[in-house]
Amino acid sequence: MKKGFGVILCTLLCVLSAFFFWGCGGSGPGEPGSSGSADTGIFVRVSVVTHSDPNGDSGDNWDIDLAQDRCTETTVEPWGNDFMHVVFNGESLNSNLGSTNELFVTNYKVTFTKVNPDLPTIEQMSFGSQSGINILPGTATGPFSFLVLDFGRKLKIQNDLSSGINNVSPPLLYNMKVEMFGQDKFGNSVTFAPIERVIDIADFNHC
Repeated sequence: MKKGFGVILCTLLCVLSAFFFWGCGGSGPGEPGSSGSADTGIFVRVSVVTHSDPNGDSGDNWDIDLAQDRCTETTVEPWGNDFMHVVFNGESLNSNLGSTNELFVTNYKVTFTKVNPDLPTIEQMSFGSQSGINILPGTATGPFSFLVLDFGRKLKIQNDLSSGINNVSPPLLYNMKVEMFGQDKFGNSVTFAPIERVIDIADFNHC
C-alpha cells in the first residue's frame, strides 16, 4: 500500500514539474518577456537605464515634471519631453564559438498603468522605423535614447486635472513599461525583455 502511494506521489510530482517548466518563460533562452535568442544566438541584457528631461540627466530617478513653472517675470524653467537612455550588453549563447550576428531595435512602445484607478489615463506611445540602435555580442552598446513621455501628454494630464475629469492630486504614480522589438541582420525577429519603472508625475520646480 505504501509502495503504491509512493509511486503515485512521484508520478504526480513529475507531471507538476513538467507543467511548471513548460509554462514558464518564452521559447528559447532569455530574460522573462524576451524571445528570439535561440534564432539569433545572442542573449541581451540591459545594463544601464537612466532618465533625462530638459533639466539634464537624473540617473535612474523617475520624477516627471508635469508643468512648466515661471521663475521670474521674464524666465521659465526648462521643461518638455522625457527620455529613457539604455545601455545594452549582448552575450553569445555559445561562448566557445562566439557570434558574428548583430541585433537591431526597430520599434518600441510605452504603456502606462495607473497605480490609482482615479488617475488620468495616459495614452500609449508607439514608435517605428528606429535606426542606429544596434546590439553586438561581447560588448556594451549605447546609451541609446528613447522618448517615453512627451509634453503633449503632460498638457492633457494638466487639462484632465484642472477640468475635474480626474479629481485627484499629485503625486501621480504610474507603472511605465517600455517594450522593444527588432531583428538580427538575417531578418530573424527578436523581442527584448521589457523595462519597467514606477514614475512619479508632479509639479517639480526646477527654477
